[in-house]
Amino acid sequence: MLWKIRTELADRPGALAELAARCGADDINILSLEVFTAESGAVDELVVSTGVGWSAEDLTALVTEAGCVRTTVKPCQADVLSDAPTRYLRAVLRLVEDPMSVDDELGTLQGFGEYTPAEWARADVLVEIAARLAERLQEPVLDGPRPGSGVPELRRASVEDAEAVVAMHERCSHESRTRRYHVPMPKLTTRTARHLSAPAGGVSVVAAVDGAVIGMATAAPWEELGGTAMEVAVLVEDGWQGRGLGGQLLRQVIGAARDLGADRAVCVVQPENAAMLRTIEGLRMRTRVVHDGDNLMVTVALSHESLSHAVDRASVQYGRSRAIPARSESAWPSGQPAREYTLAALSALQPVAGSAGTVDPDGADRGGRP
Repeated sequence: MLWKIRTELADRPGALAELAARCGADDINILSLEVFTAESGAVDELVVSTGVGWSAEDLTALVTEAGCVRTTVKPCQADVLSDAPTRYLRAVLRLVEDPMSVDDELGTLQGFGEYTPAEWARADVLVEIAARLAERLQEPVLDGPRPGSGVPELRRASVEDAEAVVAMHERCSHESRTRRYHVPMPKLTTRTARHLSAPAGGVSVVAAVDGAVIGMATAAPWEELGGTAMEVAVLVEDGWQGRGLGGQLLRQVIGAARDLGADRAVCVVQPENAAMLRTIEGLRMRTRVVHDGDNLMVTVALSHESLSHAVDRASVQYGRSRAIPARSESAWPSGQPAREYTLAALSALQPVAGSAGTVDPDGADRGGRP
């Protein structure tokens, strides 16, 4: 049986030889090896062949005994024995036929829960290739319900909304999709739309007119931030933007996230996305803004203690384990605290005292509330 093992070796000479010897002692044949450089050291990915009776738990224990940490083991097929350049070139060939399959291709190529920096770079290029191919095959924008043709109904989304969510994405402009996903998202597959409509451990809210989805807000757990933080994001069809619908969706999905036990809602926003920043400010809730690399990380407090400086919550790079890869690395050096801003000062990106909002002693903006 074939297995794919991803693990971090001890940072010392001979660590790989020790792992190889440990495998050899149990008649486990190492068929391929790829080494990735990560912030924490070297990450090795091995394909091994074992006899009958071995399980993922057994292999994890064996690798741990050899001094490795953060190990993931999955069964695999013989096609993984092709070298990485060949696998990615074949993925490009498949994207020529179907650019919308980029998320499926990335899932097949990577196969584990988190990307290494090298895999992020590869994924970034594949997403860009898919976007350019999709532009060449771009179909005319489909007509949807226009403002004035009905009153939007806001309700909780389900997997049954996936097709309508895909149709909304196709009606949205390239700019609107890029602001939402931080990448040049070509199109949305039905599979991804199902995940967005019913995120694991989270919730989505849609705005619908005559059965067509015209807006969507999603809240999903963000484990890397610790505690009970949820990442929230909003997309509104172009023709319905500027009419307050994004604020209604955001308020409802934040309320639903609080009902699920979240103490913070986190929005990752591009600094030039003034509409989203105004939408968040319109909530009139306590917020904190961190300028993190190319993005702004806006945290909305859902409990009294959730923005307390007494709790150390370091900056987390956006996209590290998101379903859709980020296009840029964080610009903050390791160990350097991210700068904080009041929401009222976003236009100048400088802390402002005595402006529209009242700043708490912990640096949070109350949005003008006493």
